[in-house]
Amino acid sequence: MKVLFVVDQLDFADHIAIAYLSAIAKQQGYATHFCCLKDNDFVLVVKEIRPDVVAYSVNIVGFTRILEAHKQASKVHKFISIMGGPQPTFFPETFPDSGMDAYCVGEGEYAFKDFLERIERKQPFDNVSNLITRNKINPVRPFISNLGDLPKADRDLVLSNSYLKNTPKKTFYTTRGCPYKCAYCCNNYYQQLYNGKGLIVRRFPVERIIQEMEEIRSKYRMDFVKIGDDLFATKVDDWLEEFVGKYSRRIGVLFNCFLRFDMVDDELLKLLKKAGCYSVHLSVDSTSKYVREFILKRRMKEIDIVSQLKKIHDYGINTWVNYMLAVPESSLEDDFNTIEINRKACVTYASYSTTVPMEKTELYEYCLGHKLIDPTIHKGDMSGCSEKSTLSCFSEREKNIRYNIYLLGALISKFPKPLCRVFMFLIRIIPPNAIFKKLRRYFYIYSIENKIFKFN
Repeated sequence: MKVLFVVDQLDFADHIAIAYLSAIAKQQGYATHFCCLKDNDFVLVVKEIRPDVVAYSVNIVGFTRILEAHKQASKVHKFISIMGGPQPTFFPETFPDSGMDAYCVGEGEYAFKDFLERIERKQPFDNVSNLITRNKINPVRPFISNLGDLPKADRDLVLSNSYLKNTPKKTFYTTRGCPYKCAYCCNNYYQQLYNGKGLIVRRFPVERIIQEMEEIRSKYRMDFVKIGDDLFATKVDDWLEEFVGKYSRRIGVLFNCFLRFDMVDDELLKLLKKAGCYSVHLSVDSTSKYVREFILKRRMKEIDIVSQLKKIHDYGINTWVNYMLAVPESSLEDDFNTIEINRKACVTYASYSTTVPMEKTELYEYCLGHKLIDPTIHKGDMSGCSEKSTLSCFSEREKNIRYNIYLLGALISKFPKPLCRVFMFLIRIIPPNAIFKKLRRYFYIYSIENKIFKFN
């Protein structure tokens, strides 16, 4: 049996979900193939491979393109289709109009295994846990408690069949799940879906991760490592000490990871620096405690933002700091304060995004209840996070100024204080324009390639 995995597009990392699903399929003796719609003629690929199963992994953005591609491919070859990923997990109600034979909701490895076995035996798959079919909506099975039981991820499927094999950065995942419940994140919905189904946060065995890194480095270029976990570490524990020891001895490549801003301490920073941590991603989100706590529901310890960021800088670790602009109930000065914090705390790169309430989140319900969005127009995805705010609580002038902070805030914070103040004044009176956008792009590329990721 032949299985064709399909994604809309690849960004800067291979698709880890497909790597595990391909490993499951190969473990059962099936042949696996890969297609990226952006880089390939999907209809031609289907004609050549003639797959028995086409498995779409779909994020919320790209859903409509996948549906159109599926519709066209179905005309040239008959196959059984299944869709997994964020789209079917968070929007299962879209199944009836999708044209798919099945949706896979949540963690999919074992559901996919059962699905393929039923197809091979020519049996119905209506009763497979996690699946939505034309005849039944099944509950999700418990979380995979021991991630070490999963077969080794088939990273070669995507890497060897895409431009990613030659890119200097490779991404790895050491954990699954996030324990927090921020209002702007779909994690709340996910936790409700799996309520009583096991621990949300789980870790892979250290030795397994190190062996995966060694194998990737032996086959592909790997100048830099990105650890893509939602949250890599909150404290020093036995797992982290084992990881640092083995990573330092056997990998020794500079890396980047995500940390929880308010849980970083000297012990953690010292250990990460020893392992080769070059930069970290952190989220402050808003300089207003009220906005963070009560609108974004980002429960953080009482901590001085500047001192905490400066501490990371003093350890020689570069910082990528996330801020959300135009949050409901935030002031214009809240957003301007991010620039001053960046300057004082020596933030390496300040990453800004316009607040976009995603459907199925608490923030979306808040905006809906306060009539800040029009549900007939608002997409409910993240497609507007790099554009001007569409929330009705802000004037057009405020939207322009906040968008200027998105474009130039990171760069302005690098200027000396007098010049910084001048530019903060100018972006209040000059509308967003093409020059601002070019400056942002150039500074972003420079920062990413040299300060956040270090490429040889």
